[in-house]
Amino acid sequence: MKRILLTVAFVFGLVSAYAADQSGSIKVSVLTCSPGQEVYSLYGHTAIRVQDMDRGTDHVFNYGVFDFNTEHFVWKFVLGETDYICMATPWEYFVTEYESRGSSVVAQVLNLTDSEALRVRDYLYENIRKENCVYRYNFLTNNCTTRVMDCVEACVEGSLVYSWKEEQRTYRQILHEYTSSFPWTQEGNDILLGADVDTVLSHRATCFIPEYYMDALGGAVVRNEFQDTRKLVAETQTIVSANPTAVKKSEDFPLTPIEFGWLAFAVSIIIMAVEFMTRRMFWLLDVVLMLAHGLAGCLILFVFMFSSHPALDSNWLVGVLNPLPLLALPFIIKAAWSDRRTIWHHFMAVWLAVFMLFMPWIPQDMCVMTIPVLLTLFSRQVSYILHYKRVLEARSGGRRKKVSGKKK
Repeated sequence: MKRILLTVAFVFGLVSAYAADQSGSIKVSVLTCSPGQEVYSLYGHTAIRVQDMDRGTDHVFNYGVFDFNTEHFVWKFVLGETDYICMATPWEYFVTEYESRGSSVVAQVLNLTDSEALRVRDYLYENIRKENCVYRYNFLTNNCTTRVMDCVEACVEGSLVYSWKEEQRTYRQILHEYTSSFPWTQEGNDILLGADVDTVLSHRATCFIPEYYMDALGGAVVRNEFQDTRKLVAETQTIVSANPTAVKKSEDFPLTPIEFGWLAFAVSIIIMAVEFMTRRMFWLLDVVLMLAHGLAGCLILFVFMFSSHPALDSNWLVGVLNPLPLLALPFIIKAAWSDRRTIWHHFMAVWLAVFMLFMPWIPQDMCVMTIPVLLTLFSRQVSYILHYKRVLEARSGGRRKKVSGKKK
């Protein structure tokens, strides 16, 4: 019996020594890349590097791989049905790509035990298997950063305690940090994103942004069952420094969204004054506005109803930006062509006024163009209500004069 126990202990020691030898040569680093200039890179990127000395491999595991050539890619992206891929890339290729972008790459070398490092390596290689590598991407809750976070948390032995920033924020506030130099991109986000992105997030939920996760990881500790702690990050290295000249800092459009919105409103007021002085209605302008209004409304209503992207189905703007103007457009054209009045402008004036009146109580941070755009639309309805009767009277008076002249 003693001999059997000694044999078992010897075999167990060999296995443990082999495992230690295999894992002790593994170095794991979380990589955080600073934002780039493309829309998909405005918020930065997270990947995880595994250096295996025994195998002679140095791979970066990247959960942010997608293929534009995928069938119906744009359509699937709008519907929130985009699949991303986890792929292993040689370190040299990865770092060269981000050098060419001008983005910085910061490596946080993790202070892992031998068994933890081995678990991370096996976890990642399992994830790049053909049957496991594809996942349904969700920008706010299931992206390249949250996937790396899940990996580290799953492989660490003990409880992981993060160091959070004191201030809690909403999704929209965080997104605005990264789009402040890209106002039209920011405006597009704000038009489509609804009230759900304006709720205050838990600290962990903010880690969908790479730099937020990097900050949390930097102060994280691992606590074991005996309440002993160790810092998770052993060392922080700047692998690539940012190149400011290679990163675009702003968009090329000369006007910001708020400037464009107030300019449109100012033009509508001038047109209203001209209509009053000339007793003419520029109804073709209303046709163009209603067409733009309705098409924008189609997009907002479509993503509101059919997209599985988070927070798009809570957008209060669908109340005023919807396809209704397209449905009313034929009747407006027919009435204008035959010099008749319609109730559409009265209805829209009341509805826009009510929406703007109650906007302070709507639980959604509206895009900056909301007020000037709604005022522009409202001014066109008011102009119609105030002046169109005078325009019709002027036209009918002119017709009567022509008829009386012919009789003479």
